[in-house]
This record gives sequence, structure tokens and C-alpha cells, in this order.
Amino acid sequence: MQSLETFKRINASELRSFLTGLVFGDGTIDKGTNKRSFRIKSINRDFISYIEYVIKNNTCFRYYVNEFPETIDRYNVRHQKYWQFVITAHPYFNKLYHYFYDDYRHRVIYAKTLNWLTPIGLANWYMSGGYVCLVGKNTGNIYSRRLDICTDGYKLEHVQKIQSFLQDKFNIKTSVNKRGRFYRLRICTESYETFITLIQPYVIPSMLYKLYLGYNNKQKWMSDDFWNFQEYLKSAVTLPSNVGG
Repeated sequence: MQSLETFKRINASELRSFLTGLVFGDGTIDKGTNKRSFRIKSINRDFISYIEYVIKNNTCFRYYVNEFPETIDRYNVRHQKYWQFVITAHPYFNKLYHYFYDDYRHRVIYAKTLNWLTPIGLANWYMSGGYVCLVGKNTGNIYSRRLDICTDGYKLEHVQKIQSFLQDKFNIKTSVNKRGRFYRLRICTESYETFITLIQPYVIPSMLYKLYLGYNNKQKWMSDDFWNFQEYLKSAVTLPSNVGG
């Protein structure tokens, strides 16, 4: 990741991309009339701190951070501790709202908002709403990899619009996979290096595990630099033991 100092002063288009990636991910813009607030939650405190740093140094928005402890509900389901970052109601998000939701509060994708995305926004989207799954890791034999971006809140037509955008703008090939009644984008193997290299400078250290693919040998499609990066991730202390478990 680049030093946080890099993000102390970013231009307006990068800030818009930064926020767009968060809204495409797990971020939400609240209901309102003249003002709306923005909120996003994460079990990763570093991610919330990163968002806070960028917003603090590049906007005049008022914000706060809430901490929610681990709980067990009445069905004996454990809910992890998480943090929530909230930007209080501001006219900016009233204008932004209509680019991300229709009149029925359904998430939508427009070509205009997709074009706001730069690598920093794409990285935010993946950090908040993407994951890597190393199938077979727990048995010591990884036989499949899934690099997915969650698009559960969107209709198929919108997911396909995202798919075309990623191909046309970043040369990232994806497939659309149905999970129950939802659709998710899966990065194709041939685009692993393109995608990871594009977003890596903006991924916080404690989320680098989302970029680790678990190969024991250099693949034919890998450049030397990319293989060295994967080897670095393999030995990095930031990688949790349950990656893709």
C-alpha cells in the first residue's frame, strides 16, 4: 500500500472514485429529503481508519466512528465485533444518492457512475465487498481459486453492465456466477495479475490476504514481479491462517 501521506490530498475525481467504490461495496447512503448520511461497517478496524483518514484530510464532512462488540443472538449465532464509519447528513450525499439507487431504494448501476471508478475506487470496492477463496486450503491441497466481487444487491442486467465496464476500461475479464438468487462477479484466471496489480497500491496491509492466490509454483501467465509479490504475501505476517478457509 502507498503511504497514508499519499492520500492526505487527493483531487476531486479521486475522492469521488474513493466514495463510489465504498458505495458499490458495503457502503450505504441513507434515506432523506435535503440531506442524507453515508455509512459503512467493517470487522477490520484498519479499513475504517483508512477511510477516516481520507475523509478527514480531503473534506469538511462531519463524521464519527462507532464500535459494536461481539454478540451472540437468541439463535446462538455469533456476530463478530465490528466498527461503523458514519458521515452525518450532508447535501453532497443527497445529490449522490440518485446515482446509486432508484426510486424504490434498489441499487442500480449507471454508466456514469461506473466511469467514476479509478483504481482507488476499485480497490475500496474489493476491500469492502470482495474476497478470495482458496478451495482445499484446509486440506493442504488447493485445487481451485475464486476471486469474487460481491454484487448481491444488483440485478443481473446491472452485474453484466459492470462486467462489460471492467473489460472495456481495465481489460479485466470476469464471469457472472449465480449464488442462490444473487449474482456475483468472478475474476477470470487470465486477469488475476491485471486486477491485483491494479488495486494493490491501495489495499491496506491487513487486507493483503485478499490478494494471495496460494500457488506453490510460478504459473506460465505470471510475470516475475507478480510471482515475487505472491511469494512476499506467502511469507507476510499479515496473512491470517484461515485465508479462504
